Amino acid sequence: MKPVGKDPEFRYIISLADKLSKERRPLILVGETGTGKSFVARYIHEKSGSRGEPFIEWHAGSVPESLIESEILGVDKGIATGVLQRTGVFEAAGGGTLCISGIEEIPPHTQAIFLRLIETGEFEKIGGQRRVPFKGRVIAVFQDDPRKLAREGKLRTDLFYRLDVFRMDIPPLRERKADIREFVSLFLGAECRKAKRKVPEIDGALMKRLENYRWPGNIRELENLVRHLARAEEDVLRMEHLPPQLLFPMDGSVEPAADERLSLDEIKRRYIAAVLQRTGGRKTEAAKWLGISRKSLWEHLKEEKE
Repeated sequence: MKPVGKDPEFRYIISLADKLSKERRPLILVGETGTGKSFVARYIHEKSGSRGEPFIEWHAGSVPESLIESEILGVDKGIATGVLQRTGVFEAAGGGTLCISGIEEIPPHTQAIFLRLIETGEFEKIGGQRRVPFKGRVIAVFQDDPRKLAREGKLRTDLFYRLDVFRMDIPPLRERKADIREFVSLFLGAECRKAKRKVPEIDGALMKRLENYRWPGNIRELENLVRHLARAEEDVLRMEHLPPQLLFPMDGSVEPAADERLSLDEIKRRYIAAVLQRTGGRKTEAAKWLGISRKSLWEHLKEEKE
């Protein structure tokens, strides 16, 4: 699993990951959605020498409150008639890595389970009669600053300080513009290999647009966009192959168009082309999308040809 990118801040993160991979103490990863926190966590796991041990990703906020303690601790056999034995995430992690997200979404008394685990290095299954040693490593993942979450009472302060031994902040894609071209090449190559097609070229204007876009969904959004572009099945991918929301983001921002110093005629041309591409060339549907008559759409298209 090779990290992608030459951005100095990201390369620093990877060099830090190499060093921290040998540690067994807790680690905090902070970053926006889609920035690659899971990738970095798995990279640390694989570099740690624990490749043969489990890597468990667990989102605490996705588990109903009534089940969460049994999900974490597990259930010992014989606790009660009809209650099945269950392996919790602590046990499942073995000597590997337990990567937890959403810990701030569970009640404080449940967060205390993690506090006790980190403090003692042991846990006790529900209905169990003995303490079980935890030999793995905890990586806690956050989208928001955990210090802020602690101040707001969403994350136990004592747990925060137990987790905050090492911290890594993953930069968003908009701060890694120099890496966008490499990501596009990587994702496009993968899509075309799966489809057994020749990898198309990327028009310069399109690449500039991708580099100037803010990518609120970060790397995950870029990967999904490349999948969309790959379906065009063209030798050269151009601006008109973009979905309309990338030409004109839902927040109403026109900064990308201003960055490219586009004329109103060019904005109109690109938007019409994008809508037609989105509707599969169906002009009646495109005209409805644009809020104009089919005749007006034909007139716009005629103007472009002249």
